Amino acid sequence: MRIGRISSNAMQGLRKLKIRTVKRYVTDVELDLAIEIGRAKGGPRHIVAMALKTAYLCSRRSVEVRAIQRNAMTAEGVVWLDGKNKEKPPVLIEWTPELRQTVDEALQIKRNNVAGAIFIFGNMKGQQYTKGGWKSVLDDLMFDCVAEAQKRNIPFKRFSLQECRPKGATDKLTAGHTDAKDALGHTTDRLLGQVYDRRQMKKATSVR
Repeated sequence: MRIGRISSNAMQGLRKLKIRTVKRYVTDVELDLAIEIGRAKGGPRHIVAMALKTAYLCSRRSVEVRAIQRNAMTAEGVVWLDGKNKEKPPVLIEWTPELRQTVDEALQIKRNNVAGAIFIFGNMKGQQYTKGGWKSVLDDLMFDCVAEAQKRNIPFKRFSLQECRPKGATDKLTAGHTDAKDALGHTTDRLLGQVYDRRQMKKATSVR
């Protein structure tokens, strides 16, 4: 229509197919198993496991975790830049004993040449993981987790780094934290409620 080859829009009036959105909630059992197996296997799987845990603890996106550098670590905590909008103000996730231990563990993983000289979750050469390289290692870790879960007869479904972000937000809401929106780096509650809140049941007290 724009270039004058047809006179009317043949798609006018068609209805879009409904898209079914699956809101995945990674359980504590699943995350704990991934961390356990990552530590046991060592090397790249260990790096990925620590990144999964950090993404959960800090409610961060995949691209943000893969790119985080050592210079983002301060005395107060880890400073995160928004992976989608560079103009948004940074988010400081303050240290807790568990977050401090997780980051330190990631830095201490032995690489071929340098041990996390630049990137906290750098690959075995100390460089930032590419999407393909990250996916390959994560697939290996998830394959090992599925096999181990079958041996133990416990529930486990594969999950990604990106799915740790809503788990972190959901667990903060469940625990009654009031800073979930700030942790995600959002300015409104809309996305928090529509996208990241995976609670199966919400609790409240009566008026009296």
